[in-house]
Parts: sequence; structure tokens; C-alpha cells
Amino acid sequence: MNKTKQIWYLYKNDLKGLKNDCYKILQELFIQLGQKPESEMVVILTNTFVDDLATKYKSMELEMVKYALNKGLRETDPPIFINVPTWNKFLRDFKKSEQLKRQTNQIEEYTIYKKRLETMGKHLKNREVIKIGDGNNKKHKFDS
Repeated sequence: MNKTKQIWYLYKNDLKGLKNDCYKILQELFIQLGQKPESEMVVILTNTFVDDLATKYKSMELEMVKYALNKGLRETDPPIFINVPTWNKFLRDFKKSEQLKRQTNQIEEYTIYKKRLETMGKHLKNREVIKIGDGNNKKHKFDS
């Protein structure tokens, strides 16, 4: 695990960037739920969220936090509200399931997710795209 991506490292070395990323994560969750909170409320929630991450989930990577929240959002029956108990439940449940998989020598869900993203990225990077409309259908290498 890359320590420079862990919450404690980001909190210590790039607090402003961490708060900005957490604000974006919370905004995305609200959008997925179809809610439109006031920006002041999201800022207050962001500060609390960052504090919770730094104290309770400091060894997690920010991408892992985002994955856990999205997973929790999709696996929980409505109504769902983004608040302290909700994100703590999502993150706690995720950590429990990952620890159980490690104890039983199973591949962790987040590891599978990361490998799947890497594989998709490699496939998309090497694909060829046929441009339609230039008359001669030349093949062009896709650059990302």
C-alpha cells in the first residue's frame, strides 16, 4: 500500500488538498442521491468528514474511502442521508469485510476493483479507433 495516498499522510502533508478531495466525494454522493444541499452544509460536513477520516480511518487510501462509500450507497436500502452515522457505517462495514477476507486468505474486494481498473486502462490505451467521416476510414491509434 502506498503510504503517500493514505489519509494520515495527506492530512499531515496536504490538508487543503485532502479537504478539497473530500468535498468532491461528498458532492458526488449527494448528486448520486439526487439531493441538493447548500454549499455551507457540505463544507461543514467536509470538515467533520476529514476529522473522522484522520482519526478513525487514517490507514485507508482516499480512493478506497471513495469506493467504500459508493459501495455502501448502492447496498443500502433507501432512505439514505449523507451524515456522520451513514459514512461511518459504510466505512466500518467495508473495513470489516476487507479484514474478514484477509483473515480467510481471500482476495480483497478493493484489490480486485483496482486490478480491474488497471486492466481496463491498458485495454483502452491500446485500442484502435476508426474515424468515420474522413472518407477513407484510416485507422488511428487512440491516445489517452
